[in-house]
Amino acid sequence: MYRELSVAFSFTDEERVRITEALTAIRVSPYKAYPAFRNIIRRLISEDIGLQRFHNAISWFGAQSSYDQPFFFAENCPIDADLPEFSNEDPVVEKYAKKKTFVAEGFLQIFADLSGQHPISYMNVNDGDVFQDIFPKESLKHTQSQKALGPINFHKDLANHFVRPDYVNILGLRSHEANEICTTFVSNRDVLENVSATTRDVLRQTEFYTPFDDLTTSENRVDVGRAPNHPILSGDADIRFFENRTEGLTARAKAAVAELLEVAHAHKAKVLMRPGDFVSIANNLSLHGKEIHRVASEEQKAKRWSIKTVNVQSIAPHVRRLVEGTDYLVNG
Repeated sequence: MYRELSVAFSFTDEERVRITEALTAIRVSPYKAYPAFRNIIRRLISEDIGLQRFHNAISWFGAQSSYDQPFFFAENCPIDADLPEFSNEDPVVEKYAKKKTFVAEGFLQIFADLSGQHPISYMNVNDGDVFQDIFPKESLKHTQSQKALGPINFHKDLANHFVRPDYVNILGLRSHEANEICTTFVSNRDVLENVSATTRDVLRQTEFYTPFDDLTTSENRVDVGRAPNHPILSGDADIRFFENRTEGLTARAKAAVAELLEVAHAHKAKVLMRPGDFVSIANNLSLHGKEIHRVASEEQKAKRWSIKTVNVQSIAPHVRRLVEGTDYLVNG
């Protein structure tokens, strides 16, 4: 089994059960009243529900360099005891009707609050839901989105969106271990330390183009126009890239993309995400994707399910992009 990320934390069974029981009791739906749900989670955090070791691990990890280690990987995390099944026609709508507990959503909010992250959502993605499913949808199964049935190339989430998340946090809910479907990871550090100096210089030039992601354009409740040309590398180590979508606009830019990809695949780590596996990804300091190595059950492949949030370190720089009256919903 592919387990190539270092484990930063494992819940004991006692901790997991205790936290699960507290979250199972929540009756407010985050899909109908996210701010109220968030307030309930914050109240639970202030109580003794078995989070102290987890909080200590998060605090320790937060003091480390995100450039050196952009992935926080945890095991045996709380998830819902009763996970409904839905079809691939319109799984989000089915989730609204069938999912009666919100343990996974509560856990993702707990991690965000304990780590000082601020979850956000987008008008053009799942009608503005903060908690998003990585689950195949028939109409989007051939896209490069969280609704894809097939592989997803290396990318950072919302690579060329005007509000790019700092973190992508994913919690595994359902998988079939006989299906070797892996989430893949590579750090910007490994990429930048192994491409040539010439390529690093080219990556800093505004000679690249990445279209807006498939979900932003498929739902299209807000017209976001054409994404701008951009450098792939900005700041000290921020890589803005989506494999097979980001294109070089000059000959040297095309060569730089090819070298970046060769290096990224040479240094990637693979994880077969099991139920209760959780990873927090520093979105601007890494790339991630999905690879399919072996499928024993097509039926189970179509039911593979993770849930995620995209978070920012601070909402302040993005306030002008928010829907009026909210502190989390991006108008785009």
